[in-house]
Amino acid sequence: MSETMRAVVLDKPGRVRVEEIPRPVIQSPTDAIVRVTTAAICGSDLHLIDRKIPGMEEGDVVGHEFVGVIEDIGDAVMTMEPGQRVVASMFPACGHCRSCMRHQYRTCPSFQIFGSGPGFGDLLGAQTDFVRVPLADMTLATIPDRMSDEDAVFTGDILATAYQGLADGGVRHGDSVAIVGAGPVGQLAVMCAPLFGVDQVFAIDLVPERLEAAKALGAIPVDARLGDPSDSIFDQTRNLGADVVLEAVGNEAALETAWSVVRTGGTVAMIGVLYDEDWPVSAGDNWLRAVTVKPIVGDPLTHRHDLLRLIETGKLDPARIISHTMSLDDAADAYQMFKEHRANKVVLKTGEE
Repeated sequence: MSETMRAVVLDKPGRVRVEEIPRPVIQSPTDAIVRVTTAAICGSDLHLIDRKIPGMEEGDVVGHEFVGVIEDIGDAVMTMEPGQRVVASMFPACGHCRSCMRHQYRTCPSFQIFGSGPGFGDLLGAQTDFVRVPLADMTLATIPDRMSDEDAVFTGDILATAYQGLADGGVRHGDSVAIVGAGPVGQLAVMCAPLFGVDQVFAIDLVPERLEAAKALGAIPVDARLGDPSDSIFDQTRNLGADVVLEAVGNEAALETAWSVVRTGGTVAMIGVLYDEDWPVSAGDNWLRAVTVKPIVGDPLTHRHDLLRLIETGKLDPARIISHTMSLDDAADAYQMFKEHRANKVVLKTGEE
């Protein structure tokens, strides 16, 4: 058996390459080694390769959305065994500390995000042939036999993030929801919105293809190239604005749009990756409008089992957002296509099912 494997690593800013690196080994009794079969490129991966989030360096392995087969386990792994098909949460957590008991995994001492650099625990990424998964009993979930990799993979991040944005945003029956950014996570939020009984769901974007995709999922498309989105949304909500707004891009312009379309007393849930953006309004403006702000770090550990059941019963069809399936060897081209909006959502196959 080879002691090396392929991995997608940072190249010069804005690009990745595929190179051979050492295969991972068990480092802790609670580890598992997973043979990756499918990995997805996430919008937050673009932030990392563009160095928006500092700390990532050339040669660092990327990727946090993945499905695979357990190859090996540590002596203390109790609920997983070799040969099982599994989907991973984008982050490990211990499952038994005070934070975990409250589902506040971001403050678990074991919190790390795969392939996201030293600011998030410096855990190697999963766009590879094999990946070491810490705290495997908590981090991994088994996949129903008849479920495809493509359906399961998004429960590890963007589907759970979209669902949580709606849940933590306090969406209620009859609400109007505006989603700023009709990329993959925004499209999945549109897909999940009927589960919450929404009255209207708007999708705001600049890319016609993404707006068409959101429309096909049931959204009212709002093309930000054609004018101020707030004019359209206030006109269609009896001049009230959206009850809940999901910012699903992660930049200053999207934040400004979110604040412009939310109603007085509404909620803005920030599910895009933000780092050094300026706040779009003053504290006084926010106080006068009584807007609730909800920063969201997706929580697959809480939601993935419910989401897997919703997929299994046909209530969700996340695989429909995939536009391209490519080989891991073609990752550099896949990233460029995704970055240039020539691909909606790309999954990478290792060739080992």
